[in-house]
Amino acid sequence: MAAAVRFVVTPSRGGDASESSPEPPSASSSRPPPSDSSPSPSETSAPPRAERGHAPPPPGHAPSGGHAPCDLALFEEELASRPRVPALLRRIAAYSSLGPDSELGPGPRRALGTLCGVAAPSLQTLLGLLLVLRLPWAVGSGGVLQVCGVGVLLGACAVLTALSLSAIATNGGTPGGGPLALLWGALGPEAGGAVGLCAFLGAAFGAASAALGAAELLLVYVVPQAAILPGHGRGALLANGRGYGSGLLGLLGLGAAAPPAARAAPLGPAGLLLALLGLQAGALRAALPGARPTLCLPQPPGGQLQPCPSPRRGDNGSAAPLLPAVPGPSARLLARNLWPPDPPLGDAAATFGLLLGLSLPTASGVLWGCSHAGELRDAARSIPAGSVGAAVGSALGYLSAALLLGACVEGQLLRDKFGSSLRGRPVLAALSWPSPWLPLAGALLAAGGAGLQALAGGSRLLRGLARARALPLPPALGRGELWPLAVTAAVAELGVLLGSIDLVAPVLSVFSLTAYLCLNLACAMQGLLTAPGWNPRCRLYHWAVSLAGAGLCLALMFATCWFYALPALGMAGMAYTYADLQGAPSEWGEGFRSLPLSAALAALRHLEQRPPRRPQLLVLLKLDAELRVTQPQLLALAAQLRAAGGLTVAATVLPGDVLQAREQVRAAEQALRGALAGARCGGFVQVLAAGRAREGLAALVQGCGLGALRPDTVLLGWPRGWRRRDDPAAARDFVELLRVAAAGGRALLVAKGPLGAGAPGGSLDVWWVVGDGRLLTLLPLLLRQHPAWRGCPLRLFAVALLEDNSLALGRLLQAFAQRLRLPARTEVVELHDSEVSAYTYERTLMMEQRSRMLRHMRLARQAWHGSAPPSGGEEEEAGTGGGPRAGPSPTNVRRMHAAERLNEAMGRRSAGARLVLLDLPAPPPASPRPRDDNYVEFLEVLTEGLGPVLLVRGGD
Repeated sequence: MAAAVRFVVTPSRGGDASESSPEPPSASSSRPPPSDSSPSPSETSAPPRAERGHAPPPPGHAPSGGHAPCDLALFEEELASRPRVPALLRRIAAYSSLGPDSELGPGPRRALGTLCGVAAPSLQTLLGLLLVLRLPWAVGSGGVLQVCGVGVLLGACAVLTALSLSAIATNGGTPGGGPLALLWGALGPEAGGAVGLCAFLGAAFGAASAALGAAELLLVYVVPQAAILPGHGRGALLANGRGYGSGLLGLLGLGAAAPPAARAAPLGPAGLLLALLGLQAGALRAALPGARPTLCLPQPPGGQLQPCPSPRRGDNGSAAPLLPAVPGPSARLLARNLWPPDPPLGDAAATFGLLLGLSLPTASGVLWGCSHAGELRDAARSIPAGSVGAAVGSALGYLSAALLLGACVEGQLLRDKFGSSLRGRPVLAALSWPSPWLPLAGALLAAGGAGLQALAGGSRLLRGLARARALPLPPALGRGELWPLAVTAAVAELGVLLGSIDLVAPVLSVFSLTAYLCLNLACAMQGLLTAPGWNPRCRLYHWAVSLAGAGLCLALMFATCWFYALPALGMAGMAYTYADLQGAPSEWGEGFRSLPLSAALAALRHLEQRPPRRPQLLVLLKLDAELRVTQPQLLALAAQLRAAGGLTVAATVLPGDVLQAREQVRAAEQALRGALAGARCGGFVQVLAAGRAREGLAALVQGCGLGALRPDTVLLGWPRGWRRRDDPAAARDFVELLRVAAAGGRALLVAKGPLGAGAPGGSLDVWWVVGDGRLLTLLPLLLRQHPAWRGCPLRLFAVALLEDNSLALGRLLQAFAQRLRLPARTEVVELHDSEVSAYTYERTLMMEQRSRMLRHMRLARQAWHGSAPPSGGEEEEAGTGGGPRAGPSPTNVRRMHAAERLNEAMGRRSAGARLVLLDLPAPPPASPRPRDDNYVEFLEVLTEGLGPVLLVRGGD
């Protein structure tokens, strides 16, 4: 609970103090109020400082009229959008962080202490009920040693979980609300939702256990004649338990709905105290000198107890001696009850798992210690002291009761589960003093308190989960108190239908342990990952405490009932996954969000030593004026190439100043994310703002990525408008990008043509001309793993010249494909040298003329904008004597001839292919004599008449 604080702002040099107290925020919102966009006049203005030699402000100076005070003149540009410290502190002081399960309003609140606010709810468990109903049978059937071992494990589990809860409570400010507010704030929505769901189910089945236990007390010991429902033996017991348990659950629901239900916190501790005091008083009375046992065991086991004879009777051996049923504290009796009977007696063998399942509900009150966290006077002090104290007290009460029963009661009487030998009284009544009804009254009080606490706490958790949108719950559950309570009672009714506390207790135990497991595991991970928001002030806490608690909870779950533990863990995992995928809002903590970061950093460090051997794609895209991707087929191809699970980054460059394009960059990022989602291509986006697109693309190619996880392959589209006069620099920018990628060791994929437009039955043709062919032969393997390319036949072509042995080359190519497990049909294509045709000369000449014209246009534009022309000549090759050349360049003629010959060979074989993969020739080196337009023209000739083409060039 955050109290309203009044801050006094005192001028630094004289002047009167001014104070203000803003209105508190609305209680319906758990968000802090918005910060001041600008200081108020009372905050910015200050009285004139005429004392101490300070001159008054000059005429016309108005600190509150748009100019900052002289002391803050250095920050006057920021005061228009950022608040001053006094204004911000005054707003934060009145802020009350109400959690999603908060029931508090803006009015006055109770200030609870450690005893009533923490210890009493923590002791609101089924310990008092199970102490009367099942602990004597557990001691007689399982032995004192085994029962005490169970008590030590339960005490350790409760104490370790209470320490983890204490760490959460002392980790920063305590939000108003209950357990969900603490968990949500410190652990995040994912872990908070998982713990909250399991705690809700545990609360619902706890209410069912309380109703069934109270019904058994009434029907077996108080009014046995009321068991009128039909049935025989165990069936009658279950039928009456279902009927009367449902009725008692309804009464508990009415009590939880009533306003005084919050005052029922002392019921459970009072009932436990009554039962323990009666047991200890009876043991002390039996140990006093002169105390004589009144009940003796019958000689045939299973009969009713009979009064013990007086000491004077039987002196002459006329009557056989009878064994006292409750002889008083005795070490010899404790030694006899230390081990279970052999062979096992009674209705069932008391295995360790059975004893654990019956006893675990006694440690189910750890989370209820923070049920009134928003009403505590000092939550950081009360929750650790109350929770740990209650856990230790419950464990000591359980162990002391087990030891007293083993030392004071004979095993034959302890194994009387329903008190038939005592004429309808519980075994604990035979030892209790001053009245045998004392433990019954204590058990009924404990059942009522535990049931009320479970129903109220469970409905509060359910309402908080619905408000926080952590789980797919109806919105109606987040409003009011009736619907959450009704749903909690309905879930509890499912437990009541089981009919017996013996059947419900393991379910309750598993759900409670699952909640404790998630809580301890979350705290341990926070400590191990050194999350910046995790700094608990509890001196007894260490991350190893939470880790030990998580391991103990997991072991106890599977030891109790493994086939209940698996579904409970599955439900917690689904709740965590759903909250993670939904991105439930969190105001306070990071939760497990540090875990992906730590895992990513560890993976990056590992990748630095062993870089990945798969394509990591950088997809360079263009956006139109409406921020739509102009080449979505590139993203589709990237999605098809992600069969290897590599990295994919969709990037673009926006023209403009980075200081002014902030909103446009954000919009472009959203557009790229939408395009990735539309193409079903998981990846990341990156948008740069640069004055020149060429510089921005070069920066993307060189700097995108982190460590070894950086794109090693650049996927880009063909510059379709490079021949148009309105974009004369398109070819130059394209070739410059190829040079930058090659200089950085990046592989290149240039997509040309309508990708994906080919016939589904077309082939996938690979033309291997030069190079090692590693990437060229890897790409078809990746594509064929995608369903769109799975049925395409693969063909591998290798180019041979006149001096090559085609037959030998074919055999080597086939062996190479088999070694790579490439299911391809191989073929060697011979390119015989022939004379250059006149058409080739003419086409080369036209290409050079176009290049000169484009260069003249660029020079004209540079002259128009006032920039200096590039140094060096503008001709492709100088003629003889430095004059202009009459015909085309011989070098260009040879390249044009080679492009035409290779295009002719590909046209005969791959004209109907669905996709052609072809070696990309190396871009020309950067030189004063630009040849970029000619290079792009050669690529146009090389791919002319073909369908979709993917030009491939390997990198480092």
